[in-house]
Amino acid sequence: MHRSKALFKGSLLLIIFLAHSFNGFSQMMLEKKIRIERSDELSLRQLLDTLSEQNDFYFSYESTLLQLDQPLKNEQFSGTIGDFLLNELGHSYEYKELPGYIIIRYAPEKLDLEAEMDTRFRTVTVKGYIKNARTNEVVSQASIYDKNSLASTLTDEKGYFKLKYKKQNSSIWLTLSKENYRDTTFLLLPTVSIVAEKENRKLRYLPGDSTTRALEESFLGRAFIGFRQRLQGINVGSFFAESPVQMSLIPGLSTKGMFSSQTISKFSLNLIGGYTAGIEGLEVAGIFNINKRDVKSVQVAGIFNLVGGSSTGLQVGGIYNSVYQNVDGLQVGGIYNHVRGNVNGLQIGGIMNQANMDAGAQIAGIVNHANNSRHLQIAGITNNTSQSAGFQLSGISNISGDSVNHQISSIVNRAKKVNGFQFGLINIAEENDYSLGLLNFIQNGEVSLALGIDESSFTHLNFRSGGRKMYGILGLAYNLRDVDTPLGLEAGLGIHLVPDHRFSLDLEFLSLTASDFQEVTNHIQSFRLLPGLKIGNNLRIFAGPSLNFAFLDPGQGDFTNGWNILDKTTSNGIYRSYGTVTGGVQVIF
Repeated sequence: MHRSKALFKGSLLLIIFLAHSFNGFSQMMLEKKIRIERSDELSLRQLLDTLSEQNDFYFSYESTLLQLDQPLKNEQFSGTIGDFLLNELGHSYEYKELPGYIIIRYAPEKLDLEAEMDTRFRTVTVKGYIKNARTNEVVSQASIYDKNSLASTLTDEKGYFKLKYKKQNSSIWLTLSKENYRDTTFLLLPTVSIVAEKENRKLRYLPGDSTTRALEESFLGRAFIGFRQRLQGINVGSFFAESPVQMSLIPGLSTKGMFSSQTISKFSLNLIGGYTAGIEGLEVAGIFNINKRDVKSVQVAGIFNLVGGSSTGLQVGGIYNSVYQNVDGLQVGGIYNHVRGNVNGLQIGGIMNQANMDAGAQIAGIVNHANNSRHLQIAGITNNTSQSAGFQLSGISNISGDSVNHQISSIVNRAKKVNGFQFGLINIAEENDYSLGLLNFIQNGEVSLALGIDESSFTHLNFRSGGRKMYGILGLAYNLRDVDTPLGLEAGLGIHLVPDHRFSLDLEFLSLTASDFQEVTNHIQSFRLLPGLKIGNNLRIFAGPSLNFAFLDPGQGDFTNGWNILDKTTSNGIYRSYGTVTGGVQVIF
């Protein structure tokens, strides 16, 4: 169904006169007086939009069945809204009023009823035939239901139906519905009473949307929703009944019969599973819950929940939760959560969470995916967003299609623009000032290769990469003296204290490990303050002091040279702090 509410603006004169001034929608909107005078060509869509805006209601219709962009048939009109619709669209359409809506429904045919009613042992049986009022032919797969008790059934291929339910000494309001037929209600009076009694059961109209069809055509929908219940939804359409309680064994076998799919309940208990219109309270199922529209408050299922509308509150599925619109609250799935709209709250999935649009917070054992992550993603393996992300924390990788605030992983982080920092072995970004990793590929940053030497006769070949503020260091070291462990591997982080000028000043922290890969292993941690002078665009020379802390194996006292600050020898090894000077040349790529 289509909802239109917009004010048409153009070079036309459209004057709407109301016959009387009323408050609310209690008045007959179809009976409101209007007068139309136009100076140029006006389409049906423009007029419906303007009427809707001026009178504070919606027109609801299937847009594919109306020629909305065709010009109006008459240049001038004076009369009621109902007369105008009848004049423009003809008798093939049905026009209904509900609070806030005027419903336009294509219904060229009418239904007729031939039925008899029998009451025995407190059970009412209504049986008969449904026919086309114009051709007198039987109509199959038509819905018949009592709006008071919600008892319902469908006609067979011969147009025959039989409806049983407990009801005595009261009238029956039997409604007939079928796609492309006008809804028709008949009043059946039992022989014991001539008074028409209507129960105070509330009905509501909810405009249709595409999610109901998508839900019923899904794998789980096809597996658990019967053909007769689908036909019931097609025939009855967007009209729903409210009921305090419903109980089901399986879809279609419930206290509301096949009408459970058109019933919105406060409490729903599905022993195996059930298919209802919606919940506004609590729903519990042994295996599964399937809901055509919205679920509000609490929903719990042993295996899965499948919601065609939105979920508000708490939703818990032993294995799987699927919501076709939005989630506002908490969604917990033992394995997988999938929301096709927005998540305004928290998703917790044993393996995976997926939000097709925006997600507030997601926590998963393996993977999270969202179009936008507004606040937080935590995953054991990977987090992924198609566009932006807030804070991403994962065991292996984080990927953001656009901007991100912060990313932390053990292996790789990737984003276009990083507003905060990236922490991982490998960081990739177009813009990032703070990249805390050993290998950083930042488009607006700096990559260089440096060759240097210090007072311990260690030569250093280091690869530096990072952003404009911080960078990573990964390299090899070789001691030119005759020592037991001449070859070492070093890694660390650096800060550009004075960046991107001819004169630069960097602060670095490095850790060097040297080993003979048999018995001896020595460790040195160093803080370096390195002034530099840039020569041209691609060359920099540097030299500066270094404060070092060495942890050496026993007998390795000659491994380091420099100005000793503290030296302590124990049976476990040698602990030494000392100062040195380091210098070298750096090639900038």
